[in-house]
Amino acid sequence: MDACFKIAPLTGSTMVSPKEQCIRLLAFNSDILLVQLAPSFSERESQSGSELRFRRMSFGREAGHFLVRNESKVLVSKRATSQFGLVTCAPAVDVKNGQLLPCILLKQQKRKTNSFKYILLTLSSSDSFERHLEFKLPYEMKDNVTIARGPTVLWSHANSIFYTSVEVGEVQQVNVQLLSVYYIGELPIGKRNTMILGSQKSAEKDHEKQPKITWPHQAVGYFLEDGELFDGACILPNAYISVVKCIFFVSAEQVGDKFESSLVAATSKNQLVRFETGIPKDICKLPFEEPENVQLADTGLGGCFFLVSFQGGNVCAIWKNSFQVAHCWEGVSSLHVDDFVACGTDQLLMLFEKHEPPEGALAEFVITDLGDMTYTTRQNVVDDASGAADSLQENYLRMVQVLESRLQLGMTSLRDLQRELEVKDRLLLQSVKALVDAVSGREYVVSRADQEGLVSLWDEDVENEGPDERLTAFEPHVLPVEKIWQRVVEDRLVVGVVLTEQAASSVESVSMSLLSEDSQGLGVHVLQTHSRMFWFPCPSTVKEPPAKRTKQDRSNRAERLTVTVVTDLAPLVACGRIQCAVLLHTGCSKGAAFATLCGHVSLDIQDVAQGKYCPHLVNCCKFTTEECSEDLLSLLAAWESCSFVLRSPERTLHCVPQWLLGVARSEPVVFSPGYFLFVAAEPGAAILFHWQERTPFQGELRVCCRSQTQLLQVLDSLCHFLPPSCEVQHIRGKAAEELVLVLASSLEREALSLRDGVSSLLSAASMEVQGRAQEYEKVQPMDELQAHRIKMERDRERSRSAWSPLVEMEQYRGLSSTVSQFGLEGDLVAYSLGEVLYAPPAVCLD
Repeated sequence: MDACFKIAPLTGSTMVSPKEQCIRLLAFNSDILLVQLAPSFSERESQSGSELRFRRMSFGREAGHFLVRNESKVLVSKRATSQFGLVTCAPAVDVKNGQLLPCILLKQQKRKTNSFKYILLTLSSSDSFERHLEFKLPYEMKDNVTIARGPTVLWSHANSIFYTSVEVGEVQQVNVQLLSVYYIGELPIGKRNTMILGSQKSAEKDHEKQPKITWPHQAVGYFLEDGELFDGACILPNAYISVVKCIFFVSAEQVGDKFESSLVAATSKNQLVRFETGIPKDICKLPFEEPENVQLADTGLGGCFFLVSFQGGNVCAIWKNSFQVAHCWEGVSSLHVDDFVACGTDQLLMLFEKHEPPEGALAEFVITDLGDMTYTTRQNVVDDASGAADSLQENYLRMVQVLESRLQLGMTSLRDLQRELEVKDRLLLQSVKALVDAVSGREYVVSRADQEGLVSLWDEDVENEGPDERLTAFEPHVLPVEKIWQRVVEDRLVVGVVLTEQAASSVESVSMSLLSEDSQGLGVHVLQTHSRMFWFPCPSTVKEPPAKRTKQDRSNRAERLTVTVVTDLAPLVACGRIQCAVLLHTGCSKGAAFATLCGHVSLDIQDVAQGKYCPHLVNCCKFTTEECSEDLLSLLAAWESCSFVLRSPERTLHCVPQWLLGVARSEPVVFSPGYFLFVAAEPGAAILFHWQERTPFQGELRVCCRSQTQLLQVLDSLCHFLPPSCEVQHIRGKAAEELVLVLASSLEREALSLRDGVSSLLSAASMEVQGRAQEYEKVQPMDELQAHRIKMERDRERSRSAWSPLVEMEQYRGLSSTVSQFGLEGDLVAYSLGEVLYAPPAVCLD
């Protein structure tokens, strides 16, 4: 619906005609932008020109009304020889910097001539107007005026389509004649995104080849970027082109040579029809006549709605899923869709101004998400929603929630049965092994891990057994653990332990290790592993349907500390079946350190060969279960990652997600925004991306892959896609825990080299002192006085050698060079560690 309010003409002679003097409202970035074209007056109260007034308003929850954030005005003309008018206001993307800016199209008509001058203004981030484009026409544009990406101005006149932009430089005509135009707008399908949909007269065909049903007009489509004309019947059937009033594209995609689309069209027969690639799929009877516009509102848990505006101020909302009328309103002057209350989902803003608003104030309005949230200044809002439609949609949602709950319960029961079967198989295998040992005369020894959970079948006294010698070194410290999971990523085993919130807050550092037991359970071997820590949000474990949970419960998603450990899989599966003990090494705030045996994991070569523990995330990124977060953590732990900082001084980096979805052929991970996964035919060729936009001109891209060749291919493709002025900088350095180990090793080498070198120098100096002492002993004293002098000289030499020994110059230089080299390496590692610790986090796992 056109967001325009007529206001009373001002006193005095005006050069802004009463028909064109209006207020335009535009929803932009959760705010309402109010643009008004009005005459300006001098100090003598005589008209001197026209001015464009601007006001930015935000909704205040506590105040319950819109608050003015900024006001400004600009003088459009100083002379009263022409009339100005507002044509349209709409947001459009500026291709120079990639920013979405509000655009205002003004019309200027001189009194003595019939020429029209059009001025396109853009509103910058500082709320200042800038002239972007000017052009002249010998006629007045009235039909299908659209502002698209560029910004590009498009309109229709005399069965032709015209357009102009700064890049084009002049007004150009589309090389196609159309009898009527139904749609001019942008589609999210890459480079060809500006499409024109209209109708032409059907060409005459041979009567023998002519079909039984013919239509006088046929639908045609036209892409503005490449000038391609195609059959519009794949979007809108020819039978509907004569009754269509307005169209809204839900989705559009170019698949090879075919154009696939999903849209809804409001017709003059009071119907809203849904089409899938030119085929009608569903229909809804509209409650009012003369539809004008269709919008889409995603209110989150409240659902998705199609909003249809009609002439006369009528509006209705239609469920997207059930395609039934949900709500109806009358007397609506303006309808807008945006996140006005800043909650992350869409709301509807309906204005009920029956008369001209004073000074552009929004007095009567309703903000609602068609659910529990409603802000209004009206006492009685006319809502003729059909009760049957509400009941139908409510029953539909409840049925879906019940089915989801039953499915989750069934999956849980199935997992429990699988665990019981595994326990049964393990007990049967142990029983067979014990029977074989008994027949062979060998003693069968059951390990402590296998004895856990077993119950004696006879009433016998349990002997007090001493503590297990293998666990005597561990402190009896209990650390709450929520879950232990395992994954097999290619040739690596990843084990994860999820700690409770209480446990995570009580420790300062956590690491994990694995102990493998042999088949007889007699020996324990420490595996070479690599441990990492992750903070990751865990899904709620409440078994209730989502409808029974409060908004506070849904918003408070607790984060849990997950510790992972990675080890090579080949040495483990070589023995067929292996069992590993999971140890947690924790350091508390009091300085105490503990080692806790928190559980066991078992592996079978048959299960590994069948892909039982493979991450399912590499096959589909649309799941939102708890297992998907475990799959993501296993990939982050097993793969090597590199981070890059992207800086673009001239253009924004909004194109990076387009590169990830388009050129990189990756799919977004649904449950973890910011992560994208390239799914390849082989699991080892998959690539995980994480994009974090810090500012519109700077961001950080993290690439996790198995091969360095893949990383080079990704960087080559990214550098060719980004603008030449964009800078890609590699974040050098490793993770903090890895750098700590490297720094400790470097300091240890420095200390050892210093100790060994000094010992060698002192040994050489000591040998020299002993040689001099032997020379003194060889001297035969002449008398007792001379003997005392020789002894005193020998003691003085020993004292001097002990406090300041003399060493060889070459040996000292070699020692200094070696110690300096190790010290330099340690300083570099310490510097890298400082950058990692005090720099902003490179990866966000939320």
